[in-house]
Amino acid sequence: MTPLAGIRVVEAASFISGPLASMTLADLGADVIKVERPGGDPYRRFGRVHNGRGILFANCNRGKQSVVIDLQSDEGQDEFRSLVGGADVLLTNWRPTMARGLGFDEKSVRSQWPALVWVRVTGFGQDGPLANAPAFDSIIQARSGLASALGGQDSPMLMPSWLCDKVAAVFAVQAVLAAVVQRQSTGSGSVVDLSMLDAVAYFNSVDLLAERTRIGDGQGSRTENSQLRSNRPMRTKTGWLTLSPVGGRQVMGMLTALGCPERGPELAAVQDQAEMVAMLYELAEERLKSKTTEEWIERFAEHSVPAGPVLDMDEHLQDPQVLHNRTYVEYEDPELGLIRQARYPAEFDGDRLSTPAPAPGLDEGRGERPWR
Repeated sequence: MTPLAGIRVVEAASFISGPLASMTLADLGADVIKVERPGGDPYRRFGRVHNGRGILFANCNRGKQSVVIDLQSDEGQDEFRSLVGGADVLLTNWRPTMARGLGFDEKSVRSQWPALVWVRVTGFGQDGPLANAPAFDSIIQARSGLASALGGQDSPMLMPSWLCDKVAAVFAVQAVLAAVVQRQSTGSGSVVDLSMLDAVAYFNSVDLLAERTRIGDGQGSRTENSQLRSNRPMRTKTGWLTLSPVGGRQVMGMLTALGCPERGPELAAVQDQAEMVAMLYELAEERLKSKTTEEWIERFAEHSVPAGPVLDMDEHLQDPQVLHNRTYVEYEDPELGLIRQARYPAEFDGDRLSTPAPAPGLDEGRGERPWR
């Protein structure tokens, strides 16, 4: 199953947002050519390296061909333009000044390759006060309100995950697919701009904007969805547990499972929903340490209350549902040996996509494919 068979993507990007987006397109069957600077994408040497191959790089770059092009040279720019001329999609995460320095601007690209879809991922956008500022995941977490929401205004904290890079990659894939569909009906390509800051703001607005959605509410210092503050992992006798009751029936089920259904009317009388949620979790916290995680999960299931254990990554890999879903695939990498990676999550007509080839060695694709 290769939904994007016949679509050629040229990726001129580094680190995570652009490469993860084009890897996803490769997972979907697109032909992806990764253009790297002399010496390669710096992400090749970022984090843990085994036999010269970066493990983090391998998780963002499978299924591609690599070709080294020096975009600072006239010869390299000619080769790059020849490569772009044979592509359906160009995906970059250059700063705006770099694109202009290479002679790549919207007007020239649209005139030279009118059918090309060019998706430009940046940190902050093509213009404005921060357009050319460096942007990494932690910077976007901090500027988007996410760090404040995670730890509170008095002790903001960064999520130990490159969430913002990954969110931008997901939206970049959406942008590519939307522009390709539009081209099918109009015959024209597009220059699509996506900033990480805007992508994360969109992602966060579902819940973190709750106290700011109604303009003029005057909520003072409240900057996040206060209902989420009480929803946290809680200790049991043997580990940790999460609970997510939604609606009166599940709340009563939770109280019954906890052995205190008589507290229902008291909680129902609380007008502020966030306060009610906090009281509910305080009740749970008092009682959960009396039984094991497994015992509580079974008890909550009897009362149709959403509950689950807090697993570490090793436990997650052995989760019966993960094993049943075959969430991860295993295959041989020429340098890393037998590796495990998450498969593309969607299935098409009941079929899983085939696993692409491992991440390429530097300049491995040169000479193997026609660039025109």
